[in-house]
Amino acid sequence: MRRSHNPTETQVYFVLRERSAQASAVHREPVERQRRFWADRFRDAGWQTARFLDGMERTKIFYSQEVVQVRTDTWSKGRVVLVGELNRHGHDLPTALANYDTVLRPFVDEIQAEVKPRLLRLDMPGSRLAVDALHAVTALACRLRVPDLVARHSKTDRGGGWRLPDMPKGRILDAA
Repeated sequence: MRRSHNPTETQVYFVLRERSAQASAVHREPVERQRRFWADRFRDAGWQTARFLDGMERTKIFYSQEVVQVRTDTWSKGRVVLVGELNRHGHDLPTALANYDTVLRPFVDEIQAEVKPRLLRLDMPGSRLAVDALHAVTALACRLRVPDLVARHSKTDRGGGWRLPDMPKGRILDAA
């Protein structure tokens, strides 16, 4: 995918549906190995890919990340926590983690409800026919200016009414 948001800069996104140990681990490798991984996977993809791969080799702005979504009923168990910061109850870990869950769970549930894994898979076709179909639908949507219409009628704030709670300044303990 390509995104040109100004006349001098283009962003390129290589997205891959591959479930392998190598694909999961490559993001923790040195950047040169990451670049080689993506170049190997997309070398013969056609369209403007050769130009994009050349740009990937030369750019200083490069990022590779595995996209996953974790859905769980609990974010902590004993001394293990998914992620978080302890602020108000640093002396009482169970209370701190329960509070973290209570405060953040509604926001995370709202955002995760919007992300449908099946819908995401439509944007990552698994066959040449599916790629061609995606290109045709995308081209038609662009000709009909559907993205402009959606942008005009979308919420500007994706976070809804949820706001970060007030936290005391100067006292943050990281949970690890």
